[in-house]
Amino acid sequence: MFQSNRTGETSQGGQPAPGSSTNKRPQHSIIGTDLKITGDIESSGDITVHGTVEGSIKCRTLTLGDAPVISSVEAETVRISGSFDGEVRAKKVSLTRNAKVKGDIYHESLEVEAGATIEGRLARLESPAAKKSDDDSKVTDLKAAQAAS
Repeated sequence: MFQSNRTGETSQGGQPAPGSSTNKRPQHSIIGTDLKITGDIESSGDITVHGTVEGSIKCRTLTLGDAPVISSVEAETVRISGSFDGEVRAKKVSLTRNAKVKGDIYHESLEVEAGATIEGRLARLESPAAKKSDDDSKVTDLKAAQAAS
C-alpha cells in the first residue's frame, strides 16, 4: 500500500510525494472567482485566472476567464475570454468572442474569434528560427560581397 520513492519520501499507491524531486511535471494553478490578487505572479506551469489580478503574470500557459485582469502577461500561450487591460507577450495568443482587450499584444501567432474587441496595437514577434535564417542569409551575402571585391 505504501511505497518509497528514490528520495525516501513515501506516498500512497506508489505515486511520488508532492514536492519530491521526482515530481517534475509543471503544475496547474487556478485563481478562483472570489480571489483578488494585487502583485506579481510567476509559475513554470499553467495558470487559469477566474478572479481579479492587478500585477504581472509570467507562466507557461495562461487562461483568463471572465473577471477583469489588469497587468502585463508573458507566456508561451495566452487565451483571453474576459476583460484584459495591459500588455501581452506570447508565442500564441487566442481571443474568444467575449474577449475585451485594451493594450498591446505581441505575438508569433494570433487567433481572434468574431466578437472579440481589441483597443491597442498588434505586433508580430519574430521567432528565433526566423531570426536565425535571416542572419544566415545576411552572412552568406556578406561573404559573397567580399569574394566579389
